[in-house]
Amino acid sequence: MTEENAPDPAVAPFVGMDVYLFDQLVRGRVEPGARVLDVGAGSGRNIAWLLEQGYEVTAVEPREEAWLAMEERFGERRLSTGAVRLVRTSIEDAPLEPGSFDLVICNAVLHFATGDVHFDTMLDASWSAVAPGGVLFTRLASAIGIEERVVPLGEGRFLLPDETERYLVDERRLVDAAARLGALQLDPIKTTVVQGLRAMTTWVLGRPPAGG
Repeated sequence: MTEENAPDPAVAPFVGMDVYLFDQLVRGRVEPGARVLDVGAGSGRNIAWLLEQGYEVTAVEPREEAWLAMEERFGERRLSTGAVRLVRTSIEDAPLEPGSFDLVICNAVLHFATGDVHFDTMLDASWSAVAPGGVLFTRLASAIGIEERVVPLGEGRFLLPDETERYLVDERRLVDAAARLGALQLDPIKTTVVQGLRAMTTWVLGRPPAGG
């Protein structure tokens, strides 16, 4: 990286983090030091800053190549993978205590569901981990805004214009799922359409406080 394109020092700690997750943090939706679960953590791009700030982080990720990428990313930031609790399996099989996390991040995971049942299983496992008063932050592929451009393959999966296959939701599916979970919709459902090739939706749910 050259000096000309190096990030502003004030922004550098957040490089790699999903911008919509960053938005949740700067709005104060998650208290400092909160217990965080990253579902499908990948290279750890969404949790490096959280670890640096003293958040208690658990990462669920079944792929060995992702753990190696995480070690590299953390090494560049002088972080140890020992700073995060690693759970090397998928979310539906993870031995997590229900209601034990203040923030559950599920970023670019749910659209890899093999069908409706698998989607609900992953969603339910992620939601189960959310503590009373906690937040479930999700980003997932959807059909919103590109309905006429996707080809149904069955069981909720579609061929997208970018030639990838994904499980896609629409607004009704998300609204109904939130109602089934008894979740509060904390933000309007927001979707970004990328040149008509794919659509990514941000879906943020809250678990009602205990006794609420």
